[in-house]
Amino acid sequence: LKKKILEKETEINDKFEPAGDEELENIKLLALYFSAYPCPPSRVFTHCLKEFYNKINLDEKFIEIVYVSCDASEEDFKNNYALMPWLALRFGDPHIKQLREKFRVTSIPYLMVLDPLNECNIISRRGRKEVQDQPDECFDLWLSRQQEQKYMDPVPDMPVSVTITDEAKEAMRVYKEWEEERQREKEKEREEEEKEKEKY
Repeated sequence: LKKKILEKETEINDKFEPAGDEELENIKLLALYFSAYPCPPSRVFTHCLKEFYNKINLDEKFIEIVYVSCDASEEDFKNNYALMPWLALRFGDPHIKQLREKFRVTSIPYLMVLDPLNECNIISRRGRKEVQDQPDECFDLWLSRQQEQKYMDPVPDMPVSVTITDEAKEAMRVYKEWEEERQREKEKEREEEEKEKEKY
């Protein structure tokens, strides 16, 4: 996985290069951030996560985040990653599907916190909620779980109860309407292209 991680080569985000080993050296925690550009909740949380990331790493890098794209196109990936200061997996990398299946990611945005020395050791499956609700305490909380090695995540095969807030429902409704409108525009463009072809 580490060999597949990329970092920005330029500020304009046109090119990428493999991240050097130094990018992941001596960090305390590694987080995988599953997100997508058109998703309204993802945009809101990206801003929140960026503030958290910059604050924790102000004097020294303690946590590294890797963007695991759920974008529908490479253009969306570039637009989304342009807002992020951390690392990423290249768009279309087969590891993305593997990670989504391995960690059973069914909704976004989703932040998975891992032990950098053992990627199978999950520190938190609820990184998003913890960053949003406890931005000043969650990093120490994760370190404590890591040190104690007593933190137990829910068994993957067990059903987990999830409460969807009104805010989340509204965001999903807005996103669904946006997606439907985009599909209608694409269909309209295709019809217009077909009409132009028929003229010739």
